[in-house]
Amino acid sequence: MSAELTDKIVAWATEVANHAAGLPSRDAREAYLAERRRELLSGAEAEGAATDDAALLADTCVTAAREIMTELLAVRAGAPRGHA
Repeated sequence: MSAELTDKIVAWATEVANHAAGLPSRDAREAYLAERRRELLSGAEAEGAATDDAALLADTCVTAAREIMTELLAVRAGAPRGHA
């Protein structure tokens, strides 16, 4: 994975995680992440990525967003960082 792609994934994941962390429930957060994954998948395929590659990219992005979101929620709840 190129450094440029990694930077884009981190930026996207951070933005998505911040939004998701502000949603009122776990179900709402999961629905939001699922919708973002669907958008990434269809966007990558529209750009010419093979289905497997598009799925890998979408899964990587959403996993990163979920990890960041978990940390954000833990910090907001007062848990020590890195222990979410």
